[in-house]
Amino acid sequence: MVANELAGVFLHKMPTSLLLTIRTYDRTYVSVLAKECNCTYPHAVKTLWGMEKLGLLRSEKVGRVKYVELTDHGRVVADSLNDLVLSLGVNEAPMKNDAGHINQKINNVIRKVEAIQKDLDAGNDIGRDEAIHFNRRLGPYYRELNSIRLLLETQPHNPLRAKVDALGRTLDKVKREIETKRMPQATAT
Repeated sequence: MVANELAGVFLHKMPTSLLLTIRTYDRTYVSVLAKECNCTYPHAVKTLWGMEKLGLLRSEKVGRVKYVELTDHGRVVADSLNDLVLSLGVNEAPMKNDAGHINQKINNVIRKVEAIQKDLDAGNDIGRDEAIHFNRRLGPYYRELNSIRLLLETQPHNPLRAKVDALGRTLDKVKREIETKRMPQATAT
């Protein structure tokens, strides 16, 4: 209880959580950060924009995806902040790169992809709009898979790599199945 009160005095939960999560991932998507830190995308963007103005991070927009990463100064601040969190005894933030957390993330994606597969198997041929809908449902899980792969980059012999590779093959299989089930468009006469 005292540790949480101390953290409340010295640390604001959202900026701290965002900065420490970026520190874990190195370079990641804003949407992944918002999800990991349990906040809305606009709130994450506003908080990150303030950090970028302070020179703690830099952002880059590629298509519709916005990436963020720490600057050298941001890395020093994040390391110091991590040390402060540890010295205050606040253990609320799980280690994002521990095997249990990564395995949980993988299992969540597997469940969601299986639900999409079940919905896809429920029908026969699908139209163009349905194919677009299924592909849009898959998109976030490709991004989630990439964020998991980023976490595992520092752990080349982690046994979860095989599970992640299998998940990637499953995602690709579902994507191919969407295209296979898609009805050809009628040609205009």
